[in-house]
Amino acid sequence: MSKTRSKIKLIIVAILTILGLLLTFVSFVVPTTNTTFKGFFNAINYGYDLSGGRLVTYRIANPEIYTEDEISSRLNESVYRLNSAFSSRGFNVTKQGETIRIEVSTYNNDNITNLMNRVGSSVDIMSLIGSEKGISFNTDSSNYDAEGSITSEYVAGCELGTSQANGAESIYPITIKFTEEGQKLIKEMTETIANDSSKKLYMYINGNNYYSSGFEMSNAVSSIVLSSTSQDAAVALYLQVSALAKPIELATVSDDIVTGGLGTAIGGFFGNPMTMLYIALGISLLAVIVLLIVRYRMLGLLAMMSFGVFISVYAFLLQSIPLVIMDLNGILGVALTFFLLSATMVDIFERVRYEYSLGKKIPNSVTSAFKKKTLPVLEKSVFLIILCAVFYIVGTPALKAFAVTLFVGLFVNYFTLFVALRGTCLSYININATRKKLYNLKREATHNEI
Repeated sequence: MSKTRSKIKLIIVAILTILGLLLTFVSFVVPTTNTTFKGFFNAINYGYDLSGGRLVTYRIANPEIYTEDEISSRLNESVYRLNSAFSSRGFNVTKQGETIRIEVSTYNNDNITNLMNRVGSSVDIMSLIGSEKGISFNTDSSNYDAEGSITSEYVAGCELGTSQANGAESIYPITIKFTEEGQKLIKEMTETIANDSSKKLYMYINGNNYYSSGFEMSNAVSSIVLSSTSQDAAVALYLQVSALAKPIELATVSDDIVTGGLGTAIGGFFGNPMTMLYIALGISLLAVIVLLIVRYRMLGLLAMMSFGVFISVYAFLLQSIPLVIMDLNGILGVALTFFLLSATMVDIFERVRYEYSLGKKIPNSVTSAFKKKTLPVLEKSVFLIILCAVFYIVGTPALKAFAVTLFVGLFVNYFTLFVALRGTCLSYININATRKKLYNLKREATHNEI
């Protein structure tokens, strides 16, 4: 590669890096439109403890009818069901004594509200969770609380199916399953009306008759399948049923809008937690860059350019992937990603110094260092990726936020190290491959670098 081509390549990379950083941090109005581009960093889904949001607590509506053991087990089951349905939407559901606490960021709360509005429903999910009516199945088409009805206490939950071809339409099935006790009640209903073909099973959601013509009893022994013809309508129905299908009735204790502050005195001092985040990231990045430049000089400067690539690509992916929730746990994943990237850069540059000390020329030292570090870094990354997958599958919502940000970061790290950093280093060394002081390289023996 000629020196001219190397210079052009470095200039292009520098321009693209600067453009990426501008798109990451700068907000602007898109020309000829009324749309404001917020920048990748601001478009990330920031969690409850960073951006603020909604905090709702619930208590048991009728604790006197349960024993202490029943209260504990039913609360635990309610938390499990709510987390299963809503954790992917940014809800953090926890049990505190005999109350249930739900935290959701403003971003996620608004997303669900907008979804409900799109399907023509003004239902508030948080209100449904604390609703007194819930879900009811009975043989009366005019009374949701008829005697002998099956209430949400006996509903095991629901599953949102995938799109299925049905002629010219796509059907999105939602399956509502009954617990064992609920199945017994269904069979009792079936026996009661077996000789009356005019009777059917009716379903009420929050007191409203969902399907006025009723369900055939023969199709409702262990479960009932509802269906919608649009993805939004199916998801909206799924969320409503999930909010109501609880093994215990809950009543709302408090429903508050809170501001983010990281829960620290420092967050309160800066006022805006996002300002604190900017400052913390800036200080950390500056410290690492200074250390790299002091010890490795030009290699450190090239690393600084690679950090720009890392920040742009990472921010773009974090704001693009719906699973990402940037709360304190997500920040921990970002911090670990940044630490791993910095540590690996140091490891590679130290290998360059070692290879040079063995008598190799500068280009060979750099090439050899990257080549020998490729496989070890890949092995560590694969191990951590598997660990992230395990954390996401079996972990709590907090652990999932950490796992997702680290999972994404590991891919960005590898790209930054062995595409961006390696490419810029090889390009620059093609321009200047003889001045060892420029790279702070030393060795005892004297060799001709030309």
